[in-house]
Amino acid sequence: MEYEEEKLTEGLVLARTRAVDLDGVTKLNFWGSEISDISVVRSMPNLEVCSVSVNSISTLKDFARCKQLTELYIRKNKIENLSEIHYLKNLTRLRNLWLADNPCAEGKNYRATVLRTLPNLQKLDNVVVSEEERKEAEENGDQLPPPEDLEEVLNDEEQFTENGRDQEEIENEMNENATGEDKQTDDGTVKKTPETKPKPPPVKPKQSLLDPVTLSWEETNKIREELGLKPLPFEKITTSKPVQKPTEKSRNAHVLQAVLILIRELDKDSLEIVNSATQKMLHSDP
Repeated sequence: MEYEEEKLTEGLVLARTRAVDLDGVTKLNFWGSEISDISVVRSMPNLEVCSVSVNSISTLKDFARCKQLTELYIRKNKIENLSEIHYLKNLTRLRNLWLADNPCAEGKNYRATVLRTLPNLQKLDNVVVSEEERKEAEENGDQLPPPEDLEEVLNDEEQFTENGRDQEEIENEMNENATGEDKQTDDGTVKKTPETKPKPPPVKPKQSLLDPVTLSWEETNKIREELGLKPLPFEKITTSKPVQKPTEKSRNAHVLQAVLILIRELDKDSLEIVNSATQKMLHSDP
């Protein structure tokens, strides 16, 4: 497994938020993490607050499925086309958007145009939106042309939501429509045989944080102790399910990923300590 700086992965999200799965993520903070691909947020229907400023993100389309999103901080990225805000139009709960310091925010009529397109915003770029400003934006804001794939993205989002919500309903309907075979008895009457309902397909279990490549409680806290961080309580990361022993290669890869995540929490003095310890290990006898 290789650590990817440019793509935000499910593993990184779960490690940072300590959520069991992506459905449980409500707050996400990857400020200044050199991210360009944030498509993983499409699988976070309950995301409410997202902070991904100071990265290399170039589109807002990945947030179209985040119907619970109320705050989005995405300043200092690489969003060039202001029409990208059309992807946020269906996010009726969105109240706070920080889009400044993107190339798309350099236009003269930028603020009024954003407020005309997203009239539910209460704060834009850390400045409260007044009712008077909102009304002026309706008249003076530019009418942005939507992105070419807007309809496709929104339709895909609606289909995703429908499939997720009605899967059980669809299976029940299939079972109800299953018909049996009519048989004729010796006296000429038709007898209907009992209907056989098809079994629904097996549900694939969601991947757990504690897969074979996951660190144990002792290993996790050992790393945190070496980096000067407080240990995690036992109940935070333990499970009743048995965990298979990881291979040396997969374990080392996971340790590396955990260290790269935890090291971002350290200040300069702590980083000097880590650097000194690393140099000693590199120059010590094998």
